[in-house]
Amino acid sequence: MSMKDYSNNNLHMNEVEEWKYQPLLQKNRTVIAASSAAVVSVLSGFPFDSIKTRMQTHYYPNIMSCVKITYAEEGARGFFRGMIPPLVTVSIIKSVSFSIYEKSKATLQADYGLRKDTAMSLFTLATISGSISGAFIALLSCPLELVKIQRQLELVLLKDQITNNTIPPSASSNSWTAVRNIIQKKGILGLWSGVSCHSARDALGTGIYFGGYESMKRLFSTDDVTGPMTHFFSGGICGTLSWLFVFPVDAVKTNLQKDIMVSNPKYTGFWDCTMKLVKKKGIKSLYRGLNVTLIRAFPIHSLNFLVYEQVLKLIPSNSPP
Repeated sequence: MSMKDYSNNNLHMNEVEEWKYQPLLQKNRTVIAASSAAVVSVLSGFPFDSIKTRMQTHYYPNIMSCVKITYAEEGARGFFRGMIPPLVTVSIIKSVSFSIYEKSKATLQADYGLRKDTAMSLFTLATISGSISGAFIALLSCPLELVKIQRQLELVLLKDQITNNTIPPSASSNSWTAVRNIIQKKGILGLWSGVSCHSARDALGTGIYFGGYESMKRLFSTDDVTGPMTHFFSGGICGTLSWLFVFPVDAVKTNLQKDIMVSNPKYTGFWDCTMKLVKKKGIKSLYRGLNVTLIRAFPIHSLNFLVYEQVLKLIPSNSPP
């Protein structure tokens, strides 16, 4: 056998293997694309999220003050505390979220007559589909976000306990310990503490997120052709817009979930927490940490949709002839 025949034979075998897995890839293309985007988002955005959580729940004069104090007291590890579970679970949640979004769009068009031929009809379709996805996903993500917040703040809360001359609970050594502590104190349903507030935030935020993305993509496209830069800027704009709307709800949710392990919680519910935060620091208390969130939002969500769309392009929806 000549070298040319040998090379052709290897090429043919590689093509056969590629076609063998093609149906599986096509069936799960949304899951694969969303999971890839999720990993990139978590790795690049977690330190910013950690700073946001600290600024929402504790007083720092500015971002740099929060960064310096966190680094001085906890080192670089403080910015990544609690990152491993989200790195795994966010991939699952985001893939489910995108799948529900796509299926909701298809159902609303097929069964309820919603259209997407104009900018407004597309925005309406995407927003409703995104809200359905967000409300459902909140049920899955609430326990994960609760544990993440407890891990991000565990040393800060420990310091508060010592300052107040109360007996501090031992700091969680890992996320599983935090889960066990919550279940022991609040029962299994304690993992869903703040779920109503969480659902409201995600239904509103995810609706604006997908509605904004589809609208920006339509606006920036030429003859329905979209490229990487369209995906990049559309993702950044929709992520920023979404956080501008939902940030006050997120601030209240974070403060409610922060106190889950405290013997005497400061707040009895959403409106009580809102009123007390506003009374103490004014309306700006609901926007503490917004600056670092917006700094994070544009690049993270730009990368999110860029990776998502590019992976979708690598796995075409229909087999080539």
